[in-house]
Amino acid sequence: MKTLFRFILILSVIIISCGKENRWKIELPQEKVELEITDISKDFFDTNIPLAEVQQKYPFFFLDTVSNETWEKQRKHPFERAVYDSVVNVFQRYGKLETDLEELFTYYKYYFPQQTIPHVYTFSSTLQENIFYPVIYGAKEGLMFIALDGFLGSGNQLYKQQSSIQVYDYMVQNMNPENLAPAVVQAIGQEIVPLNIRQQTFIDLIIDEGKKLVLADALLPETSDELKIGYTKEQLSWAIANEGDIWNYFVEQNMVFDSDKSLRERFLQPAPFSKFANEIEQDSPGRIGVWIGWQICRKYLDENPEMTLEQFINQDTQVIFKESKYKPKKGNSDYTPAKKRKNDEVEK
Repeated sequence: MKTLFRFILILSVIIISCGKENRWKIELPQEKVELEITDISKDFFDTNIPLAEVQQKYPFFFLDTVSNETWEKQRKHPFERAVYDSVVNVFQRYGKLETDLEELFTYYKYYFPQQTIPHVYTFSSTLQENIFYPVIYGAKEGLMFIALDGFLGSGNQLYKQQSSIQVYDYMVQNMNPENLAPAVVQAIGQEIVPLNIRQQTFIDLIIDEGKKLVLADALLPETSDELKIGYTKEQLSWAIANEGDIWNYFVEQNMVFDSDKSLRERFLQPAPFSKFANEIEQDSPGRIGVWIGWQICRKYLDENPEMTLEQFINQDTQVIFKESKYKPKKGNSDYTPAKKRKNDEVEK
């Protein structure tokens, strides 16, 4: 019975999606942007190139606190070399890195013509903490750095072998080459979506995150929703089926205009599931507040079809909420917390 319900739900989502015009499907200029992509690690691990030459070419890549002797050891270290070899093999097989990025930045230039297209530097971080935040973007500097070892594939054995950091299942599901473009858009959103430090209630936070996913709608119009937010198909189906009950929970628990910082950890941060403080929570995907913020933003744009993407990105979060007329239909689920959750429980 559950299988039949899931099939009907997914089919209905597909039908609704197909019947709804995608405002972001536009005809781009035939000439894509000229995107410069440089692989720093290619030179770093080529021991035929003197270290001094590599340092002169990429001065921003080397820390002054690390000795040349240490750098030389890293260039020859078997594990570091194995990680980079895996990067090369994975992306050779994938074969679409440059195409994906060129198309993404062509859309970016179309919607934000005043923005400079960055010089993209790729590298292997040797499975350090960079893999959890694999894309860094500086709009003013015109630079983007991508740790490609953050996208080796969820089944890559290197993630299981690495002992200095722990890669959990909910993290590794978004560490595939297909997740790279959405991660790039997320980094762009971090830069260009304005942050109002005076508006930090829960509704402000989820709408700010929703703006970044609308940015993904625009820059990745052919990409599935689950890839944009980092869900599995089953997780996305759960979010769609429970949208009204989730929102009702936020309203009934007086969270919408609450500025309690624990709400960020419970509903916005990456996690194996969202923290409802009841037995339902373990069925939920993490970051469910981000998904709700995305739906509010989409509803607002449905109500304001003439608004440009740049105008929307800069629109006040409270205005978006009020004018979205967001009111999803409530289902039959009871999300009442089993017990009141304390801040220290959230941190644990």
